[in-house]
Amino acid sequence: MAFELAFTTMVVFFLILAVGFAAGKFGIITREAMPNLAGLCTNILLPSQLFYSTYVNITSDMLVANLPMLALSAGFYLIIGLVTFGIAKVLRLPHDKDRVFMLCFMFGNTGFVGFPLLSTLFPGTGLLYLSLFTVVDQLLFWTFGSWLATARDRDAHFHPRSILSPNIIMMATVFTIIFIGLPLPKLLVNALSTLSNATTAICMMYLGAMLCFSKWARTLRRPEVYVGIVVKMVALPVLAALAFRTIGLPTEMSQAMTIIMALPVMTVVPMVARAHGNEGDYATGITAVTLLACVATIPLVTLIAV
Repeated sequence: MAFELAFTTMVVFFLILAVGFAAGKFGIITREAMPNLAGLCTNILLPSQLFYSTYVNITSDMLVANLPMLALSAGFYLIIGLVTFGIAKVLRLPHDKDRVFMLCFMFGNTGFVGFPLLSTLFPGTGLLYLSLFTVVDQLLFWTFGSWLATARDRDAHFHPRSILSPNIIMMATVFTIIFIGLPLPKLLVNALSTLSNATTAICMMYLGAMLCFSKWARTLRRPEVYVGIVVKMVALPVLAALAFRTIGLPTEMSQAMTIIMALPVMTVVPMVARAHGNEGDYATGITAVTLLACVATIPLVTLIAV
């Protein structure tokens, strides 16, 4: 059942990606419009979906009961950091590419892919698990991730305000509302529902257009990309699922974490890599290839481990 749902969902995602790709090819979505479309998705649509889904599905008791997800998320980042560091050393990746490789395969696309996927596979609790994971994810990405993106001939700069992403602010707000039991006006909830329903299609079309405009064909010739896909997006999630069962982790938390571990590269990684270093095209290529690969790898992981 989980495999069929994951496979169907990824096929639907792929078809919407194709629509976005075609929109880019025919000039309906232009290269110049991409930053604004990305801003619409990351600053309005995804936070709205996160807020709405959390507000209507989660209680304060559920939130407290699932706080161990924070420790699980931190443990994942420790492991994936060591694994990607080891791969980069064994394959002797050039300076700067080694760090950007780590950045790509450490941080998954929890927003454009994770939110719609988890909300479909686990309608009641999927976004709760993803919300708690995102707390750790965002804290690490804008600190350690920014350092990884910075070329060795530049100074890394960290601004505390960068941690306060729209998702973090929205999560803090909705968690507070849930804890104090504050009811929201029905009109506001309906408006958030409408925005939430639009999120998946628009974000997937953005990713399709990104594939259209990105120079990613050269990345297909780099062997470390395939090693990263096999290890991070297939082997590690499957092994983790077995470990979760051994330690008796709650079933839905285990399944959600397995899917989160199998996500493709975070969409913002190429932008950060380009802003802080010299490997923006390399990061863009890995992002595009993993996005295409996840159409097959996520159903595969679901079939084996969920």
